Amino acid sequence: MKRNLAAGLTLVVILGILLPSSVSSAPAPSWKNEVIIGVQSKTTTTNPTAAGNVAHSTMFKLTHNCLTGFNETTKEVLPELAKSWKISSDKKTWTFNLRDDVYFHNGEKMTADDWLFTIQYGKNASDGTVKAFYKSISSASAPDKNTLVINLIRPNMDLLVTLSSPFYSVLNRKAVEADSVNGPAIGTGPWVNKAFVSGDYTLLERFDKYWGERPVTKTLRFRYIPEASARLIALENHEIDACQAPNNTELDLIKANKDLKMISYQSSALTYLAFNMDSEVCRDANLRLAIAYALNVQDVIDGAASGLAGKANGMWGFYQFGYFDDWKSVGLASYDFNLQKAKEYMAKSKYSKGLTLSFMTSTTWRVNALQIIQQQLAPLGIKVTIDEVDAAGLTSKASAGNYNVLMYSVAFGPEGDDARRTLYPTSAANHAKYNNPRVTELLDLAAAEPDTAKRLKEYQEVQVIVHTECPYIPLYYANSGVAINKDLEGAVFSSSGAHDYTYVKVPTK
Repeated sequence: MKRNLAAGLTLVVILGILLPSSVSSAPAPSWKNEVIIGVQSKTTTTNPTAAGNVAHSTMFKLTHNCLTGFNETTKEVLPELAKSWKISSDKKTWTFNLRDDVYFHNGEKMTADDWLFTIQYGKNASDGTVKAFYKSISSASAPDKNTLVINLIRPNMDLLVTLSSPFYSVLNRKAVEADSVNGPAIGTGPWVNKAFVSGDYTLLERFDKYWGERPVTKTLRFRYIPEASARLIALENHEIDACQAPNNTELDLIKANKDLKMISYQSSALTYLAFNMDSEVCRDANLRLAIAYALNVQDVIDGAASGLAGKANGMWGFYQFGYFDDWKSVGLASYDFNLQKAKEYMAKSKYSKGLTLSFMTSTTWRVNALQIIQQQLAPLGIKVTIDEVDAAGLTSKASAGNYNVLMYSVAFGPEGDDARRTLYPTSAANHAKYNNPRVTELLDLAAAEPDTAKRLKEYQEVQVIVHTECPYIPLYYANSGVAINKDLEGAVFSSSGAHDYTYVKVPTK
């Protein structure tokens, strides 16, 4: 690549000599020193192993790096901090050849020893999903400073995709051992975390010793503005350069403003209801199925998402490896609105005379959705109370299991094994507290299965069991987007909502 670059530069010089003096090149554009992004979710930590949601994924993509990268469009695994890799014949041992030109923000050069430290550190991560992944590694070694060997407890055919998640970024041993609180913020990414005020803003500064292409913007600020209309007003007033997730009801205002541009996409975040199977009332399968068939999801979409969403048909990402929804072929029916069927299931439940159920969620639009669901369940004799909490409260209460039914969202990754986040009994994201031994066994078998056809069959069986038992009710994939300054360039927008602002830039006026 360097040879090609040199050849290209040589060509530019030659053309500069041969072109007539009357032809002058256009002046190089100048860019704003700081770009400001208005976000709807607060950042609560600078530690990649401590939070597994979209808001933090966006941040850690900027400040940290992984062994591998992943192209969402082509579904291709790419080299990142690992230049190459190989796998053993038993599919349990992976050997990674590391880059030797990577520096941490504290000036330390990255070596395989930092990866050994990261793996050990991750086994005690506060985020349950991160901890579970690192515990799937039986041992790791560093034959030399640029070689990392990972030995898995069992084969994982999704390993390279999983390793591209920013929650599995490399940490610097020296930084973390010196400062356990702030040390994990030291990464190898193109941006350095310079200031972090939870619930207010995060300020990033360009890292000039970054191993890859450097951004032209000098600082990047993420402002926490929880109310969507307030974010849009800030964009209209030129206080911010991008407004994440504006209200769908304000799309016409954005389109009518010649200074703005709307980036719209079908979100990969699945909104769902999770029944807390640890609570006695939610262990009644007939009650769960009664609720599933009593819901008119299209009415929820029309009323709470302005009609801008796609109905979900399974507790699995529609773009995820192994997705299955042909329920008729296996003698099942979709959870389509059928009040008569709902009443039949309700009559067979322990609560045929009615009951009160608490539904917990956060954000205005989810509350609006629950208000519609509240009305839809009334004919079954189910009284719904809505427990609205803020995003931080939702996370803590969800982890503690303090609810009957939870309305939440999950953005599945492309790998089939990501389903274990919501279905594996030890996963913190298993908000249904679901524990089916056969499902657990199948998830382990499928992750280790090199034969694609067998793997797909195992994932299909998982989805059939889950659909039959109904620990979750999948609702919809909401349309989403980002409203931006029309001149903003360089951002890469993702259907997961974890957008990449590495090379974002805005020209000066």
